Amino acid sequence: MARTDFLPTGDPVRLAKTFRDSEPVLGAVPHAALALLPALHREAGRDLHLWRFLAASPQFCLALMLEGAVALGAGHGALDAGFVWAAAILVGIAAVTGNHIRGFASSPRQMTLNDAARELRLLLLYLGIAWGFGAFLVMPQQPALAFLFAAVPSLITALILKDEKSAIAFGAPTALLTATAMLLSRGAWSEQAWAGAILLAGLGIATLSMLQCANIRRRIQGLH
Repeated sequence: MARTDFLPTGDPVRLAKTFRDSEPVLGAVPHAALALLPALHREAGRDLHLWRFLAASPQFCLALMLEGAVALGAGHGALDAGFVWAAAILVGIAAVTGNHIRGFASSPRQMTLNDAARELRLLLLYLGIAWGFGAFLVMPQQPALAFLFAAVPSLITALILKDEKSAIAFGAPTALLTATAMLLSRGAWSEQAWAGAILLAGLGIATLSMLQCANIRRRIQGLH
């Protein structure tokens, strides 16, 4: 439970009584209360980050559905494979929507912020794996298209959610599976070299996204 949960929010009588009972003796310095201020400040900043992270999940779902439609249109995989891949993505999107309702939109919330954020990151890991398998099922084995297939969703995930753990959870399996699909494809050695470059680029994007999101979060915590 957060320290701020102990504050008598919404009850003016209890709030006044709390401050009256905790009023220090004349001349005394409330060292214990002052010592709690940095921890409360960090906790409030962390809760604000989680709040914004959960609030952004619907935008992420919409972006991923649009990206999936573009990938299906650009790919030339079998119809059955495309249906299976799209169904796996939609299952993840439905789960993310349920997480948003339970952890953010419902009143009162059915989950704590920490639990909702932890579940959302696990769902993003699932979506990253499901998206990465699309490189085997729906995407043509062309280096440029494979790079866009892996890099664009990972970058959009980082920009929308602004959470470094989520960017890695989605981006790392997407990059690894896309690179694996390229390595296993039948082609010249140059295509395998492209696969290695895609893998390195994907991991680099995930790392840069992590650093960018960490800097954004530190600035947010410094302002509040």
